[in-house]
Amino acid sequence: MKTTKFMTMALLLAAASAGMSSCSVSDNEKSPEQVEDPIKDAVEYYIVGQVTANGSALSGVTVTTTGIDAVTTDDNGQFTLTVNELKDYALEFAKDGYLKASTSVSLAGLSNRSSVSVSIQMTQVAAEASISNTQDVLIEANSEDNTTDVSHATSESAVANITSVGAYVPQEAIAEGTKLSMTEYVPEATSTTVAQSSSSPILAVHVAISSGSVTATPENPVVLSVKNPATTGTAFQKVTVYKSTKSRADESLGEAVYDAATNSYNLDLTSGELNGSYEFRVAYTRSASTTSSVLKEGKVDNSGNFAAQMDVTLAYNAQAGWSYTSAPSGALADLVKNAIAAQEGTEGVYTVNYSEKTNVSGNYIMYWKAEGKFNTITYTFPLMNGNLTAILKKFMGVTFTYTNVSADQHSGGTGSTTGSL
Repeated sequence: MKTTKFMTMALLLAAASAGMSSCSVSDNEKSPEQVEDPIKDAVEYYIVGQVTANGSALSGVTVTTTGIDAVTTDDNGQFTLTVNELKDYALEFAKDGYLKASTSVSLAGLSNRSSVSVSIQMTQVAAEASISNTQDVLIEANSEDNTTDVSHATSESAVANITSVGAYVPQEAIAEGTKLSMTEYVPEATSTTVAQSSSSPILAVHVAISSGSVTATPENPVVLSVKNPATTGTAFQKVTVYKSTKSRADESLGEAVYDAATNSYNLDLTSGELNGSYEFRVAYTRSASTTSSVLKEGKVDNSGNFAAQMDVTLAYNAQAGWSYTSAPSGALADLVKNAIAAQEGTEGVYTVNYSEKTNVSGNYIMYWKAEGKFNTITYTFPLMNGNLTAILKKFMGVTFTYTNVSADQHSGGTGSTTGSL
């Protein structure tokens, strides 16, 4: 009888031991697969943008910055530069037949894998024309036909006949055989960091001389002129002309005087050659408030699965650029729009698609969220008889955050990893 009891106990202990051994083996076999997160420690920031010309997307533009491989705009005029340092980047834009453009992009304060957007407008260079030195002439930039128009002028008052921007040139200032092009354009935004009080160009003109010269003197001044589109006496309070250059600070050439008789802003050039870029700038004040909103959020639930999920795609899209919520109105509205575009970039909103691939370990959950940031911006421009205002909404970029959380409840653990995209 005792022998039977001992045998029974031995069998029960053996069975218990076998069961424990079996459980241990099973647990080891089912350990969650741990994989590397390829985006956790990779530092990247994105400069995204769109280039347009005459309101349409411009493809084939080469975009360069120091230390980064150049990229080319696609059929939508869009580009993406991937960089890995939080600093200011000077971007250059070039395409044959177009004026070169540039801007500075500040990445200060961005989290990893965030983006900053820019909008750039480029202008096709106008066809050149031959300038006679046997008569005084009026030279105009014809933006509709992309040509340089030359006509006879009897005096400086001929600037009353310009359509938009041009110059009166006395024959004594013109060298024999002179050929030049005059291109009307709106300067690109010089930086993504915009001053809250400064001046901005309502219009600019670029003069390129292929042969000969046009030289201003006190005795024979060249008159640069911009047409005032208002016919009711409305005009900007002050217009200052700057000679723009990429190699040094822009040079102030003086104030363009508003002439009611010709209804134009005129500056007498009394020295130097007529060559390069000239900007007619007006004062502005600017205020901005920032708002953030969730663009998309979700999770990758791999709880209860011991195999890792590989090459998980995290995709979303975001708006970039800007649009008016209260556009300027009146006869000077188009010039004010030029001044705003010269600070904020080309008017218009476009969509940027983002996509990242990562891995999620076994029995882990990834939570992610894309947040967009936009500014509500108010501009005020002083006029001789009041102010002109405009309000716009500008999309500033995207921040993407994610968190990996262990779903293993066997040991009560709550281990997690976090990162920013």
